[in-house]
Amino acid sequence: MVSGGVGAGRLVVSSGTRDHRYDPATAWRVYQQEDGSLTVSTDAWQEEAHTLMAIRTDWYADAAAAAGGMPPDVAGRVSRALGAEPVAPPPYRDFAEAFRAGVSPSHPEPVGGLDLAVRHRPAQDEFGVGGDWYDVFTLDDGQVALVVGDVQGHGAGTAPIMARIRTLLHAYAVVTPDPGRALGLVNDFLDRFPGPAHATCTLAYLDPATGRLRVARAAHPPLLLADPAGTPRIEDVEGGLPLGMLADQAYPCTTLTVAPGATLVLVTDGLVEGPQLSLDRGMERLAHRFERSRGLDLEATAERLFGLADLTGHRDDVTLLLARTTVR
Repeated sequence: MVSGGVGAGRLVVSSGTRDHRYDPATAWRVYQQEDGSLTVSTDAWQEEAHTLMAIRTDWYADAAAAAGGMPPDVAGRVSRALGAEPVAPPPYRDFAEAFRAGVSPSHPEPVGGLDLAVRHRPAQDEFGVGGDWYDVFTLDDGQVALVVGDVQGHGAGTAPIMARIRTLLHAYAVVTPDPGRALGLVNDFLDRFPGPAHATCTLAYLDPATGRLRVARAAHPPLLLADPAGTPRIEDVEGGLPLGMLADQAYPCTTLTVAPGATLVLVTDGLVEGPQLSLDRGMERLAHRFERSRGLDLEATAERLFGLADLTGHRDDVTLLLARTTVR
């Protein structure tokens, strides 16, 4: 039996004694070899769904023949249901929603001495999660940790790896005064972890009181640092290999000075790189658009910069983090 949720256009399928409701391809193959019926239901989730109609079919009857005797509206809905992807039942759907809420980056909490703006978009909207992440948190000595990272790949499969790395980096950064050392500890942990888990990342410690910025990179795109007048400069600081690639790696720490009113821009490659767009050219384009955004507040600037994601020639996870020091 093949059952479809007519109103929602969702498919629930079963055949014979074995339940194939979450495997429509198998159910349809079995159904074609049985003398069965096609059942259209109003609710794809209920075990005892109300049946609108059942149509007797012969061996190897296809969906078009089965739908031919239905009213056009119902036939169209059945056709869409038969072609639909399986949708998780409520318990799994609830779990998926809880997982997504747990791993999706949330807007950072306010931090004294900094104005923040973030933008984030997974490559695959249907999952709502991906391999990019960002993080902002205050260290015990008053410094602020700013993080942007990108797990290799995209889609829901990268989200658990992303969540693991984000948690590790947060934990190590809190107890490690050197951002390069924190990246090294995460890298060594991932190298020992079973299965591939690779990511690029920028970790920066900023002291809002003094303007001292210490940055370490793991094969991540450069950062952009704009002075208070809005003139940007690409800071391609020294870095190391992607996290999880090879054990015992050093991640150099570079110290910069951030003036009051200056803006730090951290991105993932989905904003500045594409099939026909080199990273260097993408960073130049980012700097140019930032310069043309002078006079805008931080949120408006973030919105303008984030629009570059639609000009890369492909769709990838995209993350943008802006931090502007307040005038001391």
